[in-house]
This record gives sequence, structure tokens and C-alpha cells, in this order.
Amino acid sequence: MSGSHSLVPRLTPRVAALGRELALLAFVGVVTYMATQYVTVDWGPAPCDDPAVGAVVAGASVVPVLLRRHLPEGAVLVAAALFGWYPATGIALALASYSVAARVQQTRWRAVVVAVAALLPFSIGLVGSGYQWKVVFIEFGIAALVTVVGPVAVQTLLAQREQLVGALREQSRYAGSTARLQERSRIAQEMHDLLGHRLSLISLYAGSLELDATRQVSEPARLIRTTVRTAMEELRATLGILRQPEPAATSPADQTGTRADIFQLVRQAQDGGVRVTLTWTGDDLSEVVRPVRQAVHRIVREGLTNVCRHAPDAQAEVVVEHGSDHVRVGVFDDGRAAAAAPGTGLGLAGVQERVRLLGGSFAAGPLPGKGFRVTAELSLTPTAPAAETPDGATDEGFARAGMSAVLATGLIGAVAILVVTFNTVMFQLPDESAQPPYETLSLGSTRDQVAEYAGPDSTIARVASRGVEPLPPPNSDCSYTYFEENGAAMIERFCFRRDLLVEKTRFALPAV
Repeated sequence: MSGSHSLVPRLTPRVAALGRELALLAFVGVVTYMATQYVTVDWGPAPCDDPAVGAVVAGASVVPVLLRRHLPEGAVLVAAALFGWYPATGIALALASYSVAARVQQTRWRAVVVAVAALLPFSIGLVGSGYQWKVVFIEFGIAALVTVVGPVAVQTLLAQREQLVGALREQSRYAGSTARLQERSRIAQEMHDLLGHRLSLISLYAGSLELDATRQVSEPARLIRTTVRTAMEELRATLGILRQPEPAATSPADQTGTRADIFQLVRQAQDGGVRVTLTWTGDDLSEVVRPVRQAVHRIVREGLTNVCRHAPDAQAEVVVEHGSDHVRVGVFDDGRAAAAAPGTGLGLAGVQERVRLLGGSFAAGPLPGKGFRVTAELSLTPTAPAAETPDGATDEGFARAGMSAVLATGLIGAVAILVVTFNTVMFQLPDESAQPPYETLSLGSTRDQVAEYAGPDSTIARVASRGVEPLPPPNSDCSYTYFEENGAAMIERFCFRRDLLVEKTRFALPAV
């Protein structure tokens, strides 16, 4: 039967973390793609209102989100550059900024990275817009508050909250530890007074029986005395553990839970008539902290005790798997559940409580068809369990769900602010003049203001300018008008981005 059972790895926490990460990436991609239809600028490499370009931009926004945990500085700089070209990717910049505040420990270096992340989109927008200072300052200033300053401030406040909660928990843990130590001392005294006296009397009676008994009964008497002496030693060891602040403070030579100890438990069960084998995978547990080794010993002992009581004729197997950061323990048998003798269940309940206090997981129950199994998984660095809520969920789970809801709401709100900003600010610039002359017609004037001065676009002037005019600014559209000056035909060209003037040019047509 050796090797017939293997403990199925409990990947639930890892699968849950992977699921949350995939959900976040999908959320970022979908929201970014939707935002590309509303937040556009004219200086990007390609117009993102095209669905194909929008899909590419949405895919690119996922990259810094993937990098944010392991390379937070690089992720935020990539997100900032992408945001400068395509403001629809603001959600990725917000997440990257949050990660920088959470993972970059050096205060000065964190401040430098955050400052660069805020200024880089401003610089790209300033150059791409033809140095429209007012518009760029308004738009990217608001964007920096929403996508950089806001997430950093939120993470800073959350970190301070965690420190405060940690301090309160430490105080509560200290008070609880003091109460537990007092209770341990009280129990130890009661055990010594009530059990120690009676065990000493039994030992004394057994000694008298050994001296006075016939040859036929002297051996059982000697066995009684030896057993009682062993029980006294174990009682003293238990009392010593109860009186100490931590179980780990016992002798470092203790072998509880090691390979040799588990082998001894299996051998004792075999001597009692149980057909049981041991399968051990990985290194010995001699270097593992004592509470974990004690739990391993207790699980195996309780599992074998159940086999002896309820399925003495069954074939059993003990499985111990020592991984890199955990240890899994299991006791399996192929006995029939229907033939099992009734039990109180207190032993399994005690084991389950011990595992829970170490932050591990425990399961016990019948196997499909026939048989019974007792399994547990323990971390090699045990932590305190999360407090359980009345309906079985943990406070930590509720907190994570609440934080996810707040995060999603905040990110959607940030995107909404960007949509409003980049679609309204451009049209709220003050009028410089109702009808300015050419020399005073400033960059940033609206198309309507230019049309009031120059009139509508002239097709004749556009055609006549081909091959003569200088190259227009990239990603711009131009209107043309012409007039005569000192007998020469003159062309005035006005180029726009998003209906704002980014260049004006006057040149003469060559004489025919």
C-alpha cells in the first residue's frame, strides 16, 4: 500500500491570488479599451479611436500592471510614458504609482520616481501639442493628481493604518499571552496536586506488590511500576511545557515529530497488530520549529489511534511530505466506515484546533467507497489564524473583498475624471481677440477664431501650395487662404490639432 496515497497539494490560496491578478489585468484592459474611444490626443503615433489601435493600446497598458510587483520603478515609468502618448491608459499609471508607494522603501528614491512619473506625461504632452502651455498644464496637472499623487497618498495612509492596527494587535496578543501563561500555571498546579499524588501511590503499591508477589505475578508488577515511572516522567515534562512562555523553549534535543519519532509511532502500531507503512518525502523535520513538529506527531498519533480503535484489521499508511515551505501529513486506511466503532471525536477536534492555531489546514473524513483519512498542511513558519466570522468566512476575506470593491470604484472614477478633463478643458480657453490680425493671431486659437480672420478653407490655395509649402506639423490638418501683396500671390496656411492652432505660415507662390 506504500505510495498508494498522496496528499493533494492545497493550491487554493495560490489559485485565488492568480485569479485576482487575472481579473485585475482583464479589468485594466477592458476599461482602457473603452477609454480610448473617449480620451484621445492628436500627437500619438496612431489615433486610438480606431478599434484596432485601441486594442493595441489596451494590451500595452497591461504590461506595466504585470511589472508593478517585481519592477515597480520601471513599471511606473513605462506607464507614465504610455500615458503621455495615450491618456486613456491612466488606470495603468494609477496602479503602478500605488505599487511604487507600497514597494519602494527608500523615501528619497520613491519621491524621485513619483516626481518623474508625474512630469514625464506633462513633457510629452507639451512637445506633442506644440507647446500649448495652458491647456497642457490644466489637463496633465489634473491627470497627475488623479493617476500619481492620489494613489501614492492612498497607499501612504493605508500603510500608516496597517502600522496602527499592527501595534494594537501586538498589545492584544501580549495581554492574551499573559492570561494564557497564568492559566497554564494554574492547570500545571492542579495536575501536579491531583494526578501526581495518585500516580505516586500507584508506583508505591506496585513496588510492594513486586516485593511480596509470587514469581508468576512479579513480571506484571514490574511492568506496572515501569509504566507508572514513565507516566510520571511524561507528566513532569508536560508540566514543564505548561509553565514555559513558549513550547519551543524546551530542550533542543527533543525529537518530537522527526522521522525517527514518526517511525517509532508506526512501529508501535505495528507491534499492536496494525498493518501500517510509512512514506516519507523530503528532508527530516529536525530543523523545523517545535510547535510544527508537535503537530505532526499529534496528527500521526491520533490517526493511528483511530485506526487501532475503529479499523484494527485495515491496511493503513502514514504519509509525510516535507516541502520547501510547508509540511503535509496524512493517515489513510482502507477499513469500512460501517464497521467503525463509535467515538467521541474529541481527539480529532483537538488536532484540528492545534492545526488551526498554527495557521494550517485540516481535513478528516471517510474516503470514497471505504476507508478513512486524516490530513493536514502546516507552514514551516506558522502564523496566527485569521479571526473567523459567524458565517464561516474570515475577516481577512471580507477586508480583501472590500478593498477590491474600493479599488475598482476608485479606478473607474479616475478614468471618468480623465474623460471629462480631456474632452472639456480644450474648449474652455479664453478668447484672446474676436478677430485678431495675422501677426497677433496666437497659437492655441480656435478654428472658428482663425476662420473669422482668414475665411473658409480655399481649395485653390491648397492645390497651388503643393510642392511649394513647407512640411506641416505631424498629425495636423491645415486650411489655406491666399491674397496678393505687391503683385505677388501669397498663401497663408493655418494648421490645427483638435481644432486648436498649432502653426501659422505665410509664403509666396513662385511667379509663372
